[in-house]
Amino acid sequence: MIKLLTFDLDNTLWSVDPIIIRAENAMMEWLYENYPELRFRISLVQFEQYKNRIASEHPEISHDLTQLRLTTLREVLEGHVKGDIPGIVKKAYEVFHEQRNLVQYFPYAREIVEDLSRDYPLYALSNGNADVHKVGIGHLFQQHYSAGSVGFAKPHPAMFERALQHAGAKPHEGIHIGDHPVQDVQAAQEVGMKTIWVNWFNHPWPLTTPPDGIITHFEELPEVIDRINATRNDR
Repeated sequence: MIKLLTFDLDNTLWSVDPIIIRAENAMMEWLYENYPELRFRISLVQFEQYKNRIASEHPEISHDLTQLRLTTLREVLEGHVKGDIPGIVKKAYEVFHEQRNLVQYFPYAREIVEDLSRDYPLYALSNGNADVHKVGIGHLFQQHYSAGSVGFAKPHPAMFERALQHAGAKPHEGIHIGDHPVQDVQAAQEVGMKTIWVNWFNHPWPLTTPPDGIITHFEELPEVIDRINATRNDR
């Protein structure tokens, strides 16, 4: 019997790329408005280059997207701005984070998750730094584990193992639902969980071992979960 559903967030419940673009632009515009000297010294492209370099030089924080962004902001500002650097970093990140948590759900994603929360405990497992409470679905999830909070990004098994342990569920009693073939499906399979691939664009499955279910829109999800539940495998 299925006792736990875990969900990826970015690109599973909403499209993340336009969100990040909007949030980064808002952050940079706030910096330019308040510190005009930055406008001709650091572009968003250069900021990303800083961030990539810092991630490479400091792999211990590369999984934690919040800490990586804060570290990048601090390094960029220390080289170009005088004043209360920690305070400026804090405010610039707040501008980014506010926009980062303004999401547009895929059709029926929020409604289906809400329906499922009445029948199953739900856990969010994300490599990103969205806040389930700020995006308006925190009340539907019993726990939210991120790469930053756990210390490892998927496909590392830590997030899956943490969720199973906290829920008191065996791997075969959990289903992970996500869009990424490796970070979501393959990673959850290696832990022993059932898997559902959210295949928004109807791509062919790219790996050897297929998921237990595939959906191309969220209205299919409850039926696929019921089917997996009915073909229980206790191995």
